[in-house]
This record gives sequence, structure tokens and C-alpha cells, in this order.
Amino acid sequence: MTNREREILDLIKKNPFISQDEIATKLDIARSSVAVHITNLMKKGYILGKGYIINEDEYVLVIGGANVDIQGFPKNKLKFKDSNPGVLNMSLGGVGRNIAENLARLNVNVKLITAVGEDMYGTKIMEHSKNIGIDMTESLVLSSANTSTYLSILDENGDMAVALSCMDICEKLDVSFIKSKKSIVENSRVCVVDTNIPKETLEYLVEVQGIELFLDTVSTAKAQKVKDIIGKFHTIKPNRYEAEILTGISVDNVDKAKKACDVLLEKGVERVFLSLSEDGVVCGSKEGIFKLDMPKVQVLNATGAGDAFLAGLVYSYLNDYKVEDSAKFAMTSAAIALSSKDTISNKMTVQNVNTKVKEMGLC
Repeated sequence: MTNREREILDLIKKNPFISQDEIATKLDIARSSVAVHITNLMKKGYILGKGYIINEDEYVLVIGGANVDIQGFPKNKLKFKDSNPGVLNMSLGGVGRNIAENLARLNVNVKLITAVGEDMYGTKIMEHSKNIGIDMTESLVLSSANTSTYLSILDENGDMAVALSCMDICEKLDVSFIKSKKSIVENSRVCVVDTNIPKETLEYLVEVQGIELFLDTVSTAKAQKVKDIIGKFHTIKPNRYEAEILTGISVDNVDKAKKACDVLLEKGVERVFLSLSEDGVVCGSKEGIFKLDMPKVQVLNATGAGDAFLAGLVYSYLNDYKVEDSAKFAMTSAAIALSSKDTISNKMTVQNVNTKVKEMGLC
């Protein structure tokens, strides 16, 4: 949605009986221009018909990976090149899918565009999404490919020691497929993407007008895809290593993290939340650059914390939180994820996040 279309829609919401002449007068534009904008709003689904019937069902669109996570937890100190006694856990994952589920648990209306196979894992992802409230009707289901799988081994502290991912199916989310979903993209209140999707698709999405684009950089290798277009994203959440790829600055202390934020803001990013893991978050926007400390959290599983953080940022943006309050809500969302053995915590609710913000002394 363009800024002008949003202005017109706001006027219509306040007065559904407002005439095109009145809109033109209020916005100081030609009535013919108003007619064109209203036609576009109808095509995009914001106005459902004559009499300015408004479609109030705003949604967040997530475009990214969905897979099955297989995680190994050692019972003792992890020994490489050896068989370690431990516990194996299988759950649904994928950065895009994880963000979508966290958003659904935060009562956000969310659509997920991803690719899955017509196999046992793909069926499980589709069924679970329907049950949790994620709309996957626009996703790609293929009989000729396997659903993505992610295998990770955690160390004795709950941090990832090594991982393998097989996500070739994400390459099917190419430009031609995403173009076929253009109206879904354009109508979204916020569009979240991860770098599991092809570089060309990311390059296409940053050129779509009128959308707020949030980015999860995923990994250092995949962050390379967006290095040359990073300034076209509204909000990004890199860790220190991904920020190094995007800026060329070695982020080995807080001052350099702030410098990296400054570089990203100069490139055009509106908001940067640079994660320093247990050392906190450096936040950057037009309001300034500052650091927030991360309160101590008992870590049971670090996988999925970043996805919860980004979901918290989206929720905060939808509710007009200031940058600092957004960071606090997102950090607390991540803390809830860190304290859960599952990739997605069943305690992820708005009430629980707000309660934990107070418990952690972040209010």
C-alpha cells in the first residue's frame, strides 16, 4: 500500500460515507486521482465494494523456510569425533515458519509462504500450521521434492555446536512463483523474509512498493545474499557475525557494534537490532544508537531464540512501540524461547511476555 492509499483509507475508515470530492479537498489532490487510488485499493482488497466496505483483516506475511528440526542434547560435556550419550528431539522448524508460529502465538494474523514436499514432514507442517492459526494456503506443495530438514547438535550449555541443513526446496520460491502472489505481498501490513529464499527473490521483493520489509539474515553465509540491497529493508536483526558480513566491520566490542549500526542506518535501514547474544542488543534508528543489556537467563535451547526476537519486533511495530520498548519486548520473547527445550515455547503469549518484561527488570 502506498502512503497516499493509506491516507485515503484512513479517511474512509473515519467516515465510510465520505465523497471522492471531500477526500480530494482534504488531501489537496485531484478527484480523478482519488478515483484511481480507490480503484487500486479495491484491487488490492482493502475496499471490498461500493459504499467503501473496508476489509479490516490486516495480516503479516512471512516468506521463508519451513523444515523439521532434529536436535541432539548431550548429557555431559560434548566430545567431538565420539559417540555422546544424549537425548534426541524432533520438532517443526525453519526460520520463516518459526517466526510465523511465534507471531500466531502472539495473536497476530499471519500468512506463511514457504515450500514443502508432499511427504510425512510436509503434511505435519501443514496440519500443525492450520491448528496453531498460520495460514499456509498460498504456500508451494511439491510432489517432486523433500521437505527441508535441519539437524543440530547442542553443547552442554545449550548452544549449537554444529548443524547440517538440507533446504534445497526453498530454491523453488523463485521470482516467478512470488510474482504470482504479488497481491498477497502488497496487501500485507508487514512482510517478513529470511535469507533461505533465493537471492533473486529477495532482490525482487525489495522493489515491491508500499510494503514494510523485515529481514532475518539467518547466517553469515546466507547474509551475503542481501549485502548489496540491505538498505532497502525497514528492520533487520543480524548477530555480530552477520553484521560483519553486511558492513565489513569486525564487531568484537560494543563500540564497533554501534559503528556497524551506524553504517547500516546510513545505507538506508530504518531500524537495526544487532544481537550480541548474552551481552545484549545494540539498537539503531533515527532516534539514536544505544545498547540494552540482556538479563541472565537459564538457557535450555538456543535454537529459535532469534526467531522469537524477530516476532517480538514485528508485534511491537504493529502496536506502535518505540524502538527501546520494541527491543525489550523482543529480548523478553527471546528469553522465553531460550528457557524452553522446544524450538517454539508454548509459553509464548503476549501476557507472558509482558509479565516477564517486569520480572526481568526491563520495564
